Amino acid sequence: MTNPPEACTPGLLYIKQDSSRAAWKETLLRLLQQGSDTDNNTYCRDSMVVIEIETPTPEAAEPLFPMSPQALATINHFIVTGADEEQVEHEWTKLYYHRIFDAPNSQIEYLISKLSGLEPAPESIISLWDKTIDQEAAISPCTLVIWARKKAGKLELHVHAHSSDAYKKLLMNLQEFIALHLYIAERVGIQPGKYIHVIDSCHIHREDHSAAEQLAARLATD
Repeated sequence: MTNPPEACTPGLLYIKQDSSRAAWKETLLRLLQQGSDTDNNTYCRDSMVVIEIETPTPEAAEPLFPMSPQALATINHFIVTGADEEQVEHEWTKLYYHRIFDAPNSQIEYLISKLSGLEPAPESIISLWDKTIDQEAAISPCTLVIWARKKAGKLELHVHAHSSDAYKKLLMNLQEFIALHLYIAERVGIQPGKYIHVIDSCHIHREDHSAAEQLAARLATD
C-alpha cells in the first residue's frame, strides 16, 4: 500500500476533496489542529499544503468565508474575461490576469497552443513572477506558476504558490484558478481533469487566530 504524501514529508498537509469549498474547510481545520507553530510574530500556524480536487466544477459561494459572494463572483469572472476590473477587490487577482492574458506574447495563448499540439507538452507553463518588477514591489504575485497537461483525455492543472492566507484568501484562490482551469479546458476542447494546488506557506495570521478558531468551530458543525 502506498503511503500518502504527508506520511513521507513531515510538516506537509495533504488535502484530497471533491470541491474547493470542502478543500478550504479541511485545510483551515487541519492547519489549526495539526499545522506547525512558528518562530515569528506574523503567523500562528504555517505549513506546506497540497490540495487535490479530482473533478473541479463551478461552485456557489461559501456563506461562512470572510468575503462576500458578489466579490468572489466578480473575481472568478474577471480572471478569465478581464471584465469589471474596477470592481475587483483583490489587487493580486488584477496582477494575475494581466500577467496571464496581456499581449504581446500572451502566456495563456502560448499555453493553449502547446496543449493543442502533440503530447507531451512540458512547456505548457505560465510564470507569474517578473524579476524586473517584483523583487521590490509592494504587490508581487503569491501564485508563481501555472502548469497544465493533458492526461487520460482530460486537462490537469497545477498551481504553485509561495504563500496563501488559509483564513481570508485560500478559498478565493482555489475558486479563481479553478475558473481558469475550466476556461483553458474549454479552449483546448477537452474535459477538465484533476486540479492540484501547492502552497509552500499556508498560514494563519496571529491577528486572525481567534476569528479563525471561531470560524473553524462553525465549519466543524456545518
